[in-house]
Amino acid sequence: MAPAQPRALRALVTGGTVVLLLTACQTGAEEVDPSAPPSPPATEEPTSTAEPTPEPTGSAPDQSAEDGTSTLTNGDNSILEPSPGAVLPGPDVTVRGEGTAFEANLNYHVLRAGTEEVVGEIGYTMAGANGEIGPWEIDLTLDPGTYTVQVWEPNVSDGEGDTGPYIDLVEVTFTVE
Repeated sequence: MAPAQPRALRALVTGGTVVLLLTACQTGAEEVDPSAPPSPPATEEPTSTAEPTPEPTGSAPDQSAEDGTSTLTNGDNSILEPSPGAVLPGPDVTVRGEGTAFEANLNYHVLRAGTEEVVGEIGYTMAGANGEIGPWEIDLTLDPGTYTVQVWEPNVSDGEGDTGPYIDLVEVTFTVE
């Protein structure tokens, strides 16, 4: 068993060595005059940042593809085709997009444009699930006229997914000849 005095001396030497090492690591440090007033800390020059672009709500296209088509986006859901204002040969029309929803179910309905009149029944389509974006497609048979298709993630918090609020609602208005 070692005497207490050498242990204390060894601890003192170790502590002193640590202090010396830390002092030696301070490269480029200036000596400070304790009687001088403190100087303000150095600050970096501010850098310019671009103003954030507001996110679209699905009521207007947020990007155009090279072929002139538009993508309508709200949150995780988008309509890729048809483009807003498109004139399509009828009666068969396909609406395509991408999205995600709980259990991959996105609801949709077709409205007579400019009204709240639902044409046909409310339906659903399969997309991606649980945050994974996946494609969806809706095949419709429509008489000549102008229509708005709305697609949304149902609110399943209260068990009634067919009524509002509509989550990440996207819509497109087009004409069928």
